[in-house]
Amino acid sequence: MAIAGKMAEDAFHMMDVIMGPPPKLLLSANHGADAGPPSVLEDEDDDRTGRHSLLWLWPAIVDLLDLFPRASPRWWVMRRSGGLWKDLLPVDDAQSDHYISLLQMRRSTFDRLLRRVGPSLEKQVTRFRLPLPAAKKLAYALHRWAHDDAHRHSCSGYGLGKTSGLHAVREVAEAIIASYPHVIGFGGHEERHARMNVFAQEGFPNCWGCIDCTHVYMDKPRARDGDDYCSGRNKRFSVVAQVVVDYDLKILDFRYGFPGTVGNARVLKHTSLYRRALKGTLFLDEEGDPFRAERPVIPGVPGWYLLGDGGYPSIPWLMTPYGQQGNVTRNMQVFDSLHKIVQSCVEHFFGVFKTRFQFFYRPHVADIKREGLEFHACCILHNLLQPWGDVPEQDSDDSDGCSPPVPPPEVDRQGDGHPLDCMFGRERGQAMRDALCAEVVRLYDLRWQ
Repeated sequence: MAIAGKMAEDAFHMMDVIMGPPPKLLLSANHGADAGPPSVLEDEDDDRTGRHSLLWLWPAIVDLLDLFPRASPRWWVMRRSGGLWKDLLPVDDAQSDHYISLLQMRRSTFDRLLRRVGPSLEKQVTRFRLPLPAAKKLAYALHRWAHDDAHRHSCSGYGLGKTSGLHAVREVAEAIIASYPHVIGFGGHEERHARMNVFAQEGFPNCWGCIDCTHVYMDKPRARDGDDYCSGRNKRFSVVAQVVVDYDLKILDFRYGFPGTVGNARVLKHTSLYRRALKGTLFLDEEGDPFRAERPVIPGVPGWYLLGDGGYPSIPWLMTPYGQQGNVTRNMQVFDSLHKIVQSCVEHFFGVFKTRFQFFYRPHVADIKREGLEFHACCILHNLLQPWGDVPEQDSDDSDGCSPPVPPPEVDRQGDGHPLDCMFGRERGQAMRDALCAEVVRLYDLRWQ
């Protein structure tokens, strides 16, 4: 009651100040020291002037104190607060926790990316409305990919409309691809040699990387046959993406956009990676390679190769496990166990990638053509954020990759005795896999004896 009475007393006092007589005005500089007192007419003019000046403040006081109810909003206009964008503006030296939770990267990483991509996102100022800032476009696109919020909900947080948000995401994706054209690839001589050394320490010398496919779930694509995109395994619409990664989870090659019912082998045969391997332009043994003499020579395996799971065919440059078949020997079991441990880096990559970019983890409304552009941009961002240290938090895995169980030795399967130059396709791939299996088991026995 005391507080309410005090508030009422303050309100009445404010009204008295506004509507009551003004305080006595100071004499102007025109009146000298010997000037007489002002006339009554001057007092009335000053009183009227002071009262009108105080009444002029009445609308501002009403707006500050919120004395009258607000006008009803226009139902055809979407409310846009811009709260998320205001939270990202640097106003102090706070830590990057808010950036990490909202954009999956630190503030320094965002600024570093903005300096490279920003010039491609800036627009010329015209007589129409002001263009969107480059930082706001980049922040909205990263937030969209990191959390998969619907455009209808996430656009309002940045003060954007749905159409403006769609255009911003596309512009950011195109700017990232244009600014970092050589981030994805197998690299030069030094990078490939370092990558092969890592795989050699894991038991597979001369290996370039691991290949596998994953499903990106979505709603039924428009103007597409739903039966082609609905996988029979889980009865959900999806698009297949194929990636090649190294042991450090760096993307070396990718392909996106196949229907969900397409298998791994069919996806591989419709990629440029497969065509380059058939033409002999993928694994080149260049004479100018300074690390050529340091690579080990594997009998029966003349070139380099990739590691893939059982969904891929057994071809000379793609090594798959033996799997369940008759006459399984001890060497086959050891090879399959080591192959499973090393090839699991692809599954680890999918976990890290879909944790960082949850847009490709949760079902969403998709445009196949536009989403392929966004997937390319996210692959570039992944390769940039990995060496920059922006790794998403995951549950720690305490497994140390223990050695596979070693069954009693049996008689090894022998080849057909034909030279490799006379065998093609599956037969040559199986012969090279047998030769690699013997080398992998030999290195394994030397390591654990």
